[in-house]
Amino acid sequence: MDDDRPNTEQNISTAASWYTVIVLCLALLISFTDRLVINLVVDPIRADLILTDFEVSLLQGAGFAVIFALAGLPCGRLADWANRRNVIMTGIALWSVATIACGVSGDFWSFFAARVAVGLGEAALVPAASALIFDSFSSRRRGIALGIFSLGATFGTGVAMFVGGVVLAFASLEPIALIGPLAPWRQMFVLVGMPGLLLLPLLLLIREPQRRHISGLLPLAGVLRQLGADNGAVLRLCLSKGALGIGNYAFLSWLPTLLQRTHGMTPLEAGGLIALSITTSGVVASLAGGALSDWIVRRWGVAARIVPLLGCCTLAIAGASTTFFAATGQQMTLSFAIWAFGSISSYVIGHVVMQEKVPNEMRATTIALSLTITALLGIGLGPTLVPLVAEHVFGGEARMQPAMATVSLGAALLSFVVIWPSVRKGLRAMDG
Repeated sequence: MDDDRPNTEQNISTAASWYTVIVLCLALLISFTDRLVINLVVDPIRADLILTDFEVSLLQGAGFAVIFALAGLPCGRLADWANRRNVIMTGIALWSVATIACGVSGDFWSFFAARVAVGLGEAALVPAASALIFDSFSSRRRGIALGIFSLGATFGTGVAMFVGGVVLAFASLEPIALIGPLAPWRQMFVLVGMPGLLLLPLLLLIREPQRRHISGLLPLAGVLRQLGADNGAVLRLCLSKGALGIGNYAFLSWLPTLLQRTHGMTPLEAGGLIALSITTSGVVASLAGGALSDWIVRRWGVAARIVPLLGCCTLAIAGASTTFFAATGQQMTLSFAIWAFGSISSYVIGHVVMQEKVPNEMRATTIALSLTITALLGIGLGPTLVPLVAEHVFGGEARMQPAMATVSLGAALLSFVVIWPSVRKGLRAMDG
C-alpha cells in the first residue's frame, strides 16, 4: 500500500527520528517491566493474599489482557487521528500509577482492578509508537528502526526478572526507606512503577512526523476491506503473532515459578538466568530480524519481507520441543532462549510487514488489532492453559514443565499453519 521506491521516498532518517526510537524503546522497556514483574513473585502474592494458582494466573493474564484487548482498537483508532506522542504519554502515566497501586492492594479484587488499569494504559503505547516510528523512516530502514524499538520488550522482560529479583533480595534484608514497612513484593511493585513517570519529560521532545498519503480517518468498512485483502494477509499476520503469544506467556508466566519450585532457585537466581536468556536471544533476534528483512527488501522488494517468518516459526517449534527434555534450570532457559529468538524476530518483522500492507490511515489500528488478538490469545490463554494442562493432561500442578512445552509447541505449530499461505506468496515474489 505504501509507495516506498527509493526515488519516491520522502522520509529521511535524522537525529530526531533516532531520538524518537530510543525514547520509545525506553517506554516499551518500562511497559514490559511493569507488565511482567508479577511473574517473579507468584508465591509471595499467593501466600499473602491467600490465592490459588488459578487466581494468580488471572492476575498475570486475564486481569491485564481483557482491558488490554478491549482498549487496543480504540487506542489505535485514536492514534490514527490524534497526536500520537500525547496518546503515549497519557498511557504511560496511567499504567505507572496502576503498577504502584498493585503494590498496595489488599485483596484479589483490588489487585485485579490495578492490573486492569495497567492493561488500559499499556494498550496506548505500541500502536501509536509503531505508527510514529514507521512514518519517521524509509522502507529501507524501518526494519532496523522497529527492531531497535522492540529491544524495549526484550530488555523489559529481562529487567522485570533481574531488577525485580534484586529489589526482592534487598527488601528482604532491609525495608526501603522511602516506602516503609511493606512486604518485599509490595516494595518491588512500588519501585518499578516510578520510572514511567520520570520518562514523561523526555517524551515532550518527540516531534510528530508528517503523515504521508493520508486523507482522514479510514471508515470501519474500509478497515475491514483492507484486512480481508490479499487473502487476508494482515489478518493472518495478526493471528500468527497471537498464536505465538500463547507460548510467550506460557513461558513468561510460569518459568520463574518452575525454576524456584523444581530447581530450588531463589527469585534473584531465577530472574537473573531468565534475564540473561531472553536478553541475549532477544537482542540478536530484534536487530538481526529487522536488518534481515530490510536486506530482503533491498534485494527482492517489499513483497518478500514476509519470508523470514518461516524461519521464525521453525525456531519457535524447536524451542518448544526441547522444553520436553530439559533436565536442569539452565537447559530450560536455553530452550526458552531458542523460543524467544523465533518469537521476537517474528514480532519485529510482522509489525513492519503489516504496516506496509495497509494505508497510513489505519497503521496504528492494524498494530492495535494485532495486540488485541495477541492479548486475547496470548495473555488471556497462555498463563491459564499451563496449570490447566498440567492438572488435566499430566496429572497435577507439579507437572508444569511438560504442560509448558505442550502449550508452546501447539502455539508454534498453529502460527506456522496460519502464516504459510502468505509466506508462500512472498517466496514466489523472490523467485520472480
